[in-house]
Amino acid sequence: MVRKERDSLGEVEIPDGRLYGPETVRALSNFPYHRFMDRRIIDTLIVIKRSYVRAFTTKGKIPKEVGEVITKATDELLKNKNELDFPLKYIQAGAGTSTNMNVNEVIANKALEMMGKQLGSHDTISPHNQVNIGQSTNDTIPAAIRITAYFALRELSKYVEKVIERLEILARENANNIKTGRTHIQDASAVTFGGEFKAYADQFRSFLDEKEYIASRLNRLNLGGTAVGTGANLPGEVRDLVYKNINEYYKENFVPAENLMMVMQFASDFNLLASWFSNLSATLIKMSRDLRMMNSGPVAGFNELVLPAVQPGSSIMPGKVNPSILEAVTMSALFVRGLAQTVNDAASQGEMEINVFTPVIYTVLMEAFDILTVTLTILEEKTLKGIKINSEYAYQTLLNSSGTALLLNPVIGYEKTAEIVKEAKEKNVPFLKLLRERKLLTEEQINKIFSPENMLNK
Repeated sequence: MVRKERDSLGEVEIPDGRLYGPETVRALSNFPYHRFMDRRIIDTLIVIKRSYVRAFTTKGKIPKEVGEVITKATDELLKNKNELDFPLKYIQAGAGTSTNMNVNEVIANKALEMMGKQLGSHDTISPHNQVNIGQSTNDTIPAAIRITAYFALRELSKYVEKVIERLEILARENANNIKTGRTHIQDASAVTFGGEFKAYADQFRSFLDEKEYIASRLNRLNLGGTAVGTGANLPGEVRDLVYKNINEYYKENFVPAENLMMVMQFASDFNLLASWFSNLSATLIKMSRDLRMMNSGPVAGFNELVLPAVQPGSSIMPGKVNPSILEAVTMSALFVRGLAQTVNDAASQGEMEINVFTPVIYTVLMEAFDILTVTLTILEEKTLKGIKINSEYAYQTLLNSSGTALLLNPVIGYEKTAEIVKEAKEKNVPFLKLLRERKLLTEEQINKIFSPENMLNK
């Protein structure tokens, strides 16, 4: 069974029982992609429209009984979701017009349903005249992206904090466990495991500091700009009420951008967020590579630490265990970096008064949030939580490493030290063995120079 509704292009058949209208049906036909528009922005749009309707009702621009039923309809949709009524895909008409109208149509028909009226009978409640009052796709969609990303960023930060906490624990527990440092993937002077974990923790903490600035940028909305940023069709006093309603709902303090036209045209704040994702991902890749190298072996590699075994590592080599979680972390981070590039490219494509590529910007941003949430979770729970340090093995390896030979520079000089290191390599013997054979220093001097305290310059 179907019902018929009209839009500006003519009559359209709509499946009976569905709350959406003709513009949604046309978009379904035009853009039959595989992936649905993310539900989070739908809910944000519903809240935005709820705020506008309440503001216009307060100012007497919408009859009180109509405004109240529309508000009840939005509350019902936020509560019960009605997933089948929001069927559009993330690749659609530019600027998100299809999604904006889908939400308008569903709210209007939900309100009509609650009034006992026929769906599509828009004389009383219209998707355009009441639900979309004082709005344009051009300000509601970018604002909805900002609000949704703002909360997603705050949520993701909790997972970054968990990783930091776990790294801080590892840093404290291994503050005195000494190992070979490496530069250019060659032996270098000594470091501690604790020092390395602390460096990782502080690097992740820097992203929390940057997050605050990004959140302050996302907090500035272009709601009230309507079509081109000038605010046509929206009285200033109503706009203030809209923001008041939004902030009451979310218990936040979203504010109008100082220049609504600028925020409408430029997607640079989304670019900033994408760059944050990219840099965070680069850190995840670098740390994962380090940990995989320290875990390598156990016989033919560094064997400095042991990662938790989460699954067998080979279909042919019995007993082999791979750094599976860190491999997944790296793949995820590489994927996120690609998503970030999509945002960068889309942000550069806007023309004149709006950027029409906001649907794909939103989709890849939320994909990045979701991927990083899972990535940080498995990193903390399935790798960092269970790391074991081979401290004695690492220390003995350090003592046999030519990287520690730099401690001899102040005692016997750079040239003499380089000569011993070179000969040790040629003879394939530990340089300390050769140093002892040369009898250039007493055993007491050698033990003092290569004590953990001296190697760490304590």
